[in-house]
Amino acid sequence: MQELLFQSGTEEPVIRLHRVLFPVTALGYGRRLGVWVQGCSRSCPHCISPEMQPADGPAISLQNLLQQFPELEGCSGLTISGGEPLDQPEAVLALMEWFAARYTDDILIYTGYQLQQLPSQAARQVVERAAAVVEGPYREELNRGVGLYGSENQHLVVRRYPERYRDFATQARTLQPFWEDDRLLLIGIPSKEDSTEDGPS
Repeated sequence: MQELLFQSGTEEPVIRLHRVLFPVTALGYGRRLGVWVQGCSRSCPHCISPEMQPADGPAISLQNLLQQFPELEGCSGLTISGGEPLDQPEAVLALMEWFAARYTDDILIYTGYQLQQLPSQAARQVVERAAAVVEGPYREELNRGVGLYGSENQHLVVRRYPERYRDFATQARTLQPFWEDDRLLLIGIPSKEDSTEDGPS
């Protein structure tokens, strides 16, 4: 398993990132590129990924980032989480367009916003470009340990590839191990009893 490396840049657009991993198999169909953005204005109580809430860290040039991506052999899709992707909609949309042109338009977005309360027109464009969206704030007391969403008040909205997402609403979750230096990361959506480094907010 491979973590993609990136460096700071000054060109537009820029994006604040927490981590990029491939292949991710616990957050959607197949072998996916997983992107976790840094920064979230939602501040859900008992957030799964509180370390991704501060909107700090370097702003990465998206152009420089994409130039450093290796070929993602056998890549089935893109999952973008965080953090809050819709707090950086222009950069996220540019990333989605690049990925769809190079690989596939099977793109899954996690957002704490509800679809009827999106913060901007750019955020709406991100949602409309996605194949599937998990929407709504995380509520720990409604975390039942199943499905692609963190809690039962959230909804999986599928726009394309329904055959890929049909069973994800009810199937058991898995946590996928990644080693980063000497640290074990568990990638996926934790139950209330689990502990994980990186999961959707």
